[in-house]
Amino acid sequence: MKHMVYGIALLATAVMVVAGVMIVSGKDIRENEADKALNTAVEQTLEQLKKHGGYEIGNAQELIADFQQALLLHISSDADLEVKILAADTKKGILDVKITETYRTVNARQKQAVCRKTVILEEYSEKKGYCMVEFRVDGAVYAKYTLYQGGAVVTPPKPQKSGRIFQGWRKADSTVWLEDGMVTEEDIAFEAVFE
Repeated sequence: MKHMVYGIALLATAVMVVAGVMIVSGKDIRENEADKALNTAVEQTLEQLKKHGGYEIGNAQELIADFQQALLLHISSDADLEVKILAADTKKGILDVKITETYRTVNARQKQAVCRKTVILEEYSEKKGYCMVEFRVDGAVYAKYTLYQGGAVVTPPKPQKSGRIFQGWRKADSTVWLEDGMVTEEDIAFEAVFE
């Protein structure tokens, strides 16, 4: 009889632990689904806007309709969705959306998962690459970093050399000196000049 009571107590504890795990993981699953669906729908909608270059009507109703259609394609759960469009601008390529997913847990409690996503469509005529900027003292690398092509070169701290005075940085194998605000479009190396 004693073992039977222990068995029933152990079974009740196991059921409660499993129910607790299902409640917690159910919330995580709902939030992940809502977040993923929102991200995908917003990005697909703005990609469509970018590809077709806008809509014929002056307001953003078609943009909103495209977003809602994309969102509904990615939500597969039996939750109630509330969609708030906080900003939609086809000319600037802005879409700011907040969704609230209301669902019931295993123990029939009502819970909500809230997600918000703001996307601004940016177009670049060409993507900029990176350049390597290197500073050397007596042939050894003193400082090194990367920057975007067309970026301004930033001078490192002045190197020290006993008995000699630092004069400045000169482009390697050249007579061109580094000046404030100098920009570069390609990899570049400078050599320290001492007097």
